[in-house]
Amino acid sequence: MRIESIEFKNFASYGNSIQRLEFEKDNSELFLTLGKNGHGKTTIANAIVFALYGKVEGVKMADLPNRINKELWVKINLKCKTTDVSIERGLAPGKFEVKLNGIEFDKAGKRSVQEYLEEEIFGIPYHVFKNIIILSVNDFKSFLTMTNNDKKQIIDKMFGFSILNEMQQNIKEERKGLKVDIDVYEREITQLNENITSVNMKLNELMAESNQKDKVRIQELKTSLIRYTSNKTKLEDAQVSISKSLGNISGTLSSAQEDKTKLTYELQALRKKLSLYEQNSCPTCEGELSTEFHTGRKTEMSTKVEQLPSQINIEKAKVIEIEENISKLQQKDRAVRDKVSTINTNIRNLKGELIKIKDSLNNGDSFAHMQSLIDGFEIQETEKTKTKTIVNSEYYFLENLEEILGEDGVKNLAVKTILPGLNTNIAAMASTMHLSFHIRFDEKFNCIINHLGEEINPLTLSTGERKKADFIIIIAIIKILKLRFPQLNLLFLDELLSSVDADGVHNILKILSQVIKESKINTFVINHSVLPHELFDKKIQIYKENGFSKFDIETIE
Repeated sequence: MRIESIEFKNFASYGNSIQRLEFEKDNSELFLTLGKNGHGKTTIANAIVFALYGKVEGVKMADLPNRINKELWVKINLKCKTTDVSIERGLAPGKFEVKLNGIEFDKAGKRSVQEYLEEEIFGIPYHVFKNIIILSVNDFKSFLTMTNNDKKQIIDKMFGFSILNEMQQNIKEERKGLKVDIDVYEREITQLNENITSVNMKLNELMAESNQKDKVRIQELKTSLIRYTSNKTKLEDAQVSISKSLGNISGTLSSAQEDKTKLTYELQALRKKLSLYEQNSCPTCEGELSTEFHTGRKTEMSTKVEQLPSQINIEKAKVIEIEENISKLQQKDRAVRDKVSTINTNIRNLKGELIKIKDSLNNGDSFAHMQSLIDGFEIQETEKTKTKTIVNSEYYFLENLEEILGEDGVKNLAVKTILPGLNTNIAAMASTMHLSFHIRFDEKFNCIINHLGEEINPLTLSTGERKKADFIIIIAIIKILKLRFPQLNLLFLDELLSSVDADGVHNILKILSQVIKESKINTFVINHSVLPHELFDKKIQIYKENGFSKFDIETIE
């Protein structure tokens, strides 16, 4: 998704005069955005978000239109792959019109036009977009020293981990519900077994009243019933154990498959980079590389490319072994089920003989009634045990899935993939800014500050030094996010340069200009104070006229 232009009127503090911004199709520009507090600097970004997604976080729809003129209107033009997209929205009165390649979009049969736009056209969900395009140093001002929880929330938002968190929470809630069901089944099964025991005791009393011959035979049948029932219970316990093992090994299989897939993707990426290095081109900027650097990187990557197939084969072997174990467990489960079926047949036959013997008993009616009760209880117990086994299996599967989605699962793999590039970018920019200290992140996203070979407390840095560190962190994160969403071409940086000395300002703007040109990101630097204009492509001066916000755009030569 590449935004080409945005125009709006009566949006928040802006009046009835249409405000328009156009962006270069093939290049990016650095905008200096100046204006007093409350004049509408951030409103430009909010107008873009509303045009695309029809909402602005933290703002009610009724509060978006200008309170005097009403009739809010926005129009945005963008390029999504090969499709030219035009979206118009309005409030008071409402309007929502979408054109694809100049043709009005047919809404008939579409469950949700907005969902269609996000999933099929944009390819970027709302919560990801809003967290990427509007970055404020104020949000990161304490990144070096913020609590682990606050830091986790920011990282989760920036890299999309919040989706995994939501999935994990949903699974956790579902697992809680299954645990309640399991507890209910266990109580019901216990009660049924107690009922069977009670009726069997009364049956024993009846057997004591029967003639000796019948007593002997009944005792034999009872002994057999007890034996078969005991064996049945053991086999059903074995079924539960097998189901749990299947659930556990299924989780292991998923993890092994993910490891294999990750290694395969890594091999593909390395081969691609190696191909570029073989052409003496930088995989990042495609510029020509020095022979010494080119040879070293080519050798390093060739070694990795040679090693990875072996690692992939190991993971394939793991997957095959796990699948074989699953097959064996399934065979074992079928065998146990067959034995249970045979035992049930034997139990039915024994009960049939008991019914025949009741005719010789003086109180045969009571015997038949109690036997009927036992049969009913056992049928219920069998059905509830089967259901509990199924629920148990699902419970253990979700337990493994929850672990995979947790901090030590998929998220940890993603972090390990992100960190090398993040730390490399941080180190390069720190060198450019001539910082006297080094910055890096560990696998828990703890920020490590080193000075003269010793780790130091970030609080010992001056305010200006922390601002520089915050800037480096922000830009490094932006570069990583750009790799994830290469089509994005817009960024807002609010109050980036406050409390930074003149040399720091120059170095920051130098780095920023280089990054946005390489990444083709139109970047708005929002600031209250005047900055060196010559370092910007355009200046947007925001002001109030007759109580309404307006802006003028000036190209800087």
